[in-house]
Amino acid sequence: MPPVDADLSRYFSDSYEEGRRKFLDACLRHDLEVQRHVHPSLKAPSGEDLSMDAAWYGPQDAARVLVFSCGTHGLEAAAGAATMLRWLDREGPGQLPDDISVLLIHAINPYGWAWSHRINEDGIDLNRNFPDRSQPQPSNPDYLDIHQLLLAATPDETGLDKFAKGFHTLTANKGMNAALTGITSGQFDFPEGLSFGGQALSWSGKTLFAIARKHLSRAERILHIDWHTGIGEYGQPHFILDEGKGSDTHILLSDWWPGHAIHCDDVVEGVSIFYNGLLLEGMRDEIGKFNPAEVVNLTIEWGTYDVEKMLQALMMDNWLMHRAGGADPALVDTVRADLIERFYPQATEWRRNVILASEKIYDQAVAGLESWGRS
Repeated sequence: MPPVDADLSRYFSDSYEEGRRKFLDACLRHDLEVQRHVHPSLKAPSGEDLSMDAAWYGPQDAARVLVFSCGTHGLEAAAGAATMLRWLDREGPGQLPDDISVLLIHAINPYGWAWSHRINEDGIDLNRNFPDRSQPQPSNPDYLDIHQLLLAATPDETGLDKFAKGFHTLTANKGMNAALTGITSGQFDFPEGLSFGGQALSWSGKTLFAIARKHLSRAERILHIDWHTGIGEYGQPHFILDEGKGSDTHILLSDWWPGHAIHCDDVVEGVSIFYNGLLLEGMRDEIGKFNPAEVVNLTIEWGTYDVEKMLQALMMDNWLMHRAGGADPALVDTVRADLIERFYPQATEWRRNVILASEKIYDQAVAGLESWGRS
């Protein structure tokens, strides 16, 4: 196993195509079975296929399955994918207990990674795309004020400052909870707006459900960790649970990762937000249709920059998708490069921290899943 500092580029990729090639090569070296799910119509900038790839290791009838996924938010995939490669380099699959299998889901949103977006090809935030479609569409009246700020925003320095100041004014007038609910909770009325959850299940959602039915129908206990970036302290993992603080699951995860706070609805300190259509909740609901397994979900973010810069980044991504047509190409390139940096820092220190911290997280995930229900 190469040392971390020998060549970080072994793990971190500059493009979707590079990241996918590394992943497939690593799976081949370590005898993982890969199922490719190629997008039916879209391609990467190079003309290559866009694919969500699912890699399996272990017995098909394992009682316990550990799932790691990355790329729900497109360009955030690179960090999570790097941790998967490191785990494979550390011979992680070969060290699994006999009754644990692993499922690695690479690039849930391949379009977003390939084209340097957080949202998908339809402008959908995939982490808001999984509401209960049998119920009335969720409403988010707090979003209306955010949409007005968005329409007036430009991605140059002056425009970014104006957007931030407008958000602070909104916070002062209506409170931080209302402002952050508006911008992050998810909305279903403005297809060209922020945090749009979509009017129907996306290609990525349908593909994920197909992967779940193929691989997760026989497991009794499932631990699913979805890698993200953009929340928390720079270069540090930030754990988020989709259940309440003090719940049995919260107590369980706090025991598995005693050195980390397990956040629930307190992702931002002092603020409580309800999120519509979370991917992990959607996956758990779908699994429940064909398997009564116990499922524990965990989102792990790698912190990058402060909250203000990350809120600006949401606006930048939206501008690139919906309003950059006819803009100066130099401005487009500058905004895109800045967007990538905010979610995927180039700094060696950040990338080294991600790899080193991930090693223990993977080990603790295996140990936690192995001990679950046995003590």
